[in-house]
Amino acid sequence: MNKFSERLKFVLNEKHIKAIELSQKTGISKSSISDWINGRYEAKQDKIFLIAEALGVNEGFLLGLDVPMDKTFENTNDSTTLQKIVSTASELNEFRKTNVLKFAKVQLEEQNNDTSKSAISLRKYRDEQETSTLIVHGLESAGEGEWQEDDLDMEVQIPINEIPDEYDDLAMVLGDSMRPKLHNGDILFITFTKQIEIGEIGVFRTSRGNFVKKLKDGYLESLNPDYDDIYFCEDEECEAVGVVVDYYRK
Repeated sequence: MNKFSERLKFVLNEKHIKAIELSQKTGISKSSISDWINGRYEAKQDKIFLIAEALGVNEGFLLGLDVPMDKTFENTNDSTTLQKIVSTASELNEFRKTNVLKFAKVQLEEQNNDTSKSAISLRKYRDEQETSTLIVHGLESAGEGEWQEDDLDMEVQIPINEIPDEYDDLAMVLGDSMRPKLHNGDILFITFTKQIEIGEIGVFRTSRGNFVKKLKDGYLESLNPDYDDIYFCEDEECEAVGVVVDYYRK
């Protein structure tokens, strides 16, 4: 188990915080947090920062450095401002969190332009230009249902900095029933699971076709009021495929 996993588990135990509570504080999926706790994956720097701020601990402590666990601030105003930023950002979806992070990086670049402008500009250029070729395997309806007998296997180019840390598969949204959250043509990053929490957006395989919808108590919700919610009779099939952990929009 790596240092980050050990330290994260230690802090959660010390502060009596569960993985689901940390997920709610940061907006990071519970499955990703569980994977980090168990040492299955390494978290990226921006995620470690969010966790450190949400837990009120030193980022260096989570990385295994010999520093105090709890963060202290010399300037109370700085502490309050930073806490407000983190608290507000934690309520945003992943797409908007990325926008906040990009804006913060621009601000940092302007602040440090005398010493590191060229290095940051090069990194920004690289992040914007580098893409990864990924395969979309499914079509998920945000409308009246999509039948799909075989894998789609469609190649898409996605900027590296728009790809989440962990996911299992990609799918494409068809239709507008999930607007304004999801648009027609959005690429979904999906983590396979049969256990989807009420209120989460998931992918469902049903006797009427494949859907991407928000799970409610006893039905699937369409966010667009122009579309009906989906209710099922007892003899109809509805199986959870996975939860939507992020999405990419061109």
